[in-house]
Amino acid sequence: MKRGREFPSVTSGQLYTTSASKRGRGRTRGVSLEKSLGSGSGSGKLSVHIPEGECGGVSSTAAILSTKIGILVRGLIPISVNKWVDVPAEVKEYIMDRVLDQFDLDYTRHEDVRTVVETMMTARRTHRNRMHAYFKKFPSKEAALLKPHPDTTEEQWKELCDLFTSETFMKRSEQNKKNRSKLTVNHAAGSRSFQRTRACMKNQESGNINPTELYKKNYTNKDGIWTSEGAREIYILGKKSGYVRGLGRAVKPPPSSTLTTQSSDLQHQLAKARDEIEAMRAAREKDLQEFAKKQAEMEATLRDHREEQRVEQERIRLEQEERMKREQERMRIEHEERIQLEQERMRKEQERLRAEISKELEKKMSSVMEKKMSDMSKRLFSQFGGSKR
Repeated sequence: MKRGREFPSVTSGQLYTTSASKRGRGRTRGVSLEKSLGSGSGSGKLSVHIPEGECGGVSSTAAILSTKIGILVRGLIPISVNKWVDVPAEVKEYIMDRVLDQFDLDYTRHEDVRTVVETMMTARRTHRNRMHAYFKKFPSKEAALLKPHPDTTEEQWKELCDLFTSETFMKRSEQNKKNRSKLTVNHAAGSRSFQRTRACMKNQESGNINPTELYKKNYTNKDGIWTSEGAREIYILGKKSGYVRGLGRAVKPPPSSTLTTQSSDLQHQLAKARDEIEAMRAAREKDLQEFAKKQAEMEATLRDHREEQRVEQERIRLEQEERMKREQERMRIEHEERIQLEQERMRKEQERLRAEISKELEKKMSSVMEKKMSDMSKRLFSQFGGSKR
């Protein structure tokens, strides 16, 4: 690979520019890289230690290397290119050349080349995923086109929207979504790589690393609690081509002989972990049974309380009905008594009136009789007295 060559189709002016109106932290611009150059080697370059047979640096400068590669990838690789194999070879070589401007790497070592290439691939994938996440905030492609991402031009954003709505991309995206849903464990190491964590845990005297403790370090939080029950069961069992389960592709699997010598200890720890999980499940089942029992008791108490309320309400209703009946009977009797008294009063009043009328009539009749008798006496006297003379 030639050093110091000029890249014909991409210049530094084509690096992403962030909108002036955008608030927040913004894109990483390599400020920490510039500060760290003063502490580098005599050539002004930073040294990154990449162990034999592994991918990824374990020194403190590994993160700065990732930052630098991320800046170059975001600025130089066309984001609309769908696959890594479709990225022009000259673009890849140019980025690798620019990395050598500030980092002391040896591209004759397979580990150094693999580290840079896989970091480029990861940075490109991460950046495009960020663009896709922004695109998915809009209800439609048309709506997304009206508001391009601040770190792209309108032409670049249109190409991305066309990519995100293509049948091939959508099909692969849906499959990736299903694959992620099957993930049962999540690491708790943050942005620090597994190999960096591994280096920090290396025994200073023997230089050995306990793989079980390494796994546990990456899948437990600061309080020592596992991120999931699945993580407790897995530990470091099984391997794929160039891949240690639970520790990422950057950590190479140990030889088969090493795995054989560790098998007994791992099986013992796995059995112990399963026993702990079973004990936790039993305790949880017991708690659930106790909760169900208490819930049944509470429901029974509630039913009894409701029955007591119903009986009390029925008693009050009957009392009210009985009280109303008694009141109605009392009012009926009082009414009848008042009627009887009134009738008796009226009867007596009638008898008094009859007596008065009878007495008055007797007086009038007596007076009339006396007058008639007097008149009759006068007529008789006048008749008989006159004749004697």
